[in-house]
Amino acid sequence: MLEPTAPNLQRLEIRSGHWGQWLATGAAAVVGFVVLALLLVLGADLAQFDQPVQAAVISVRGPDLTLFASAVTRLGSAQLVIGVGIAGALLLWLRTRRVLMPTAYLGALAATASLVTIIKFTLNRPRPPVDLVIGTPLMDAAFPSGHTTDGSVLVVLTASMLALTYRRLLARRLLVIIGWVLALLIGWSRVYLGDHWPTDVLAGWLLAATVVSVTMALVNLALVPYPGGEMPDVLGTDATRLTLEPTGSQRISLPTP
Repeated sequence: MLEPTAPNLQRLEIRSGHWGQWLATGAAAVVGFVVLALLLVLGADLAQFDQPVQAAVISVRGPDLTLFASAVTRLGSAQLVIGVGIAGALLLWLRTRRVLMPTAYLGALAATASLVTIIKFTLNRPRPPVDLVIGTPLMDAAFPSGHTTDGSVLVVLTASMLALTYRRLLARRLLVIIGWVLALLIGWSRVYLGDHWPTDVLAGWLLAATVVSVTMALVNLALVPYPGGEMPDVLGTDATRLTLEPTGSQRISLPTP
């Protein structure tokens, strides 16, 4: 017998997704990241890719575009990631009244920052020449791009978790699309400003995709309301916890109000 959900938890505002697809995405992303890191360690000539791509990006520089890139790149700065991360965790708690999603969200952000620091220290890849940099050159290692990784996890994970709290499919998809577009712009800004090689940014996207996918897989798995099943794809406008039908082979009699 399933117990009714306490009203203050608002479980129906959290619609679980397909955790298996998230996990598969994370597996593909981590393989891509490992391959790229191995190429760097083994001394592959990544410059054959990096230099032409960076030259193409830098060639379109202009005052307005530089101002835009400088604004976008701040989304990956440590101060903004911390501030927005705390605000995002609070928003998730207010929408769900649960600690699961805010805890997973903050944990993913902290894990990302730690991973980036460890990998940078281990691989110690030099940054592009200082004459390509707009602004103050950075002195730490380049691979992977910390702004890209941290910023991408911030915007994509925020959008993906918030999407779980919306019923309308259009709203859910729009949130995720906005998150990924912002992630792409953050990475582009790092190459445009001359702070990173394109492969540093690519590695940042892959690492971010890994962290986001694993986090979302675990969260979605934890949100499955029935043992071994998933939330039905279609809910009636007047649906309540007690009127939801089990899916698949779950034939559990629910109490009637």
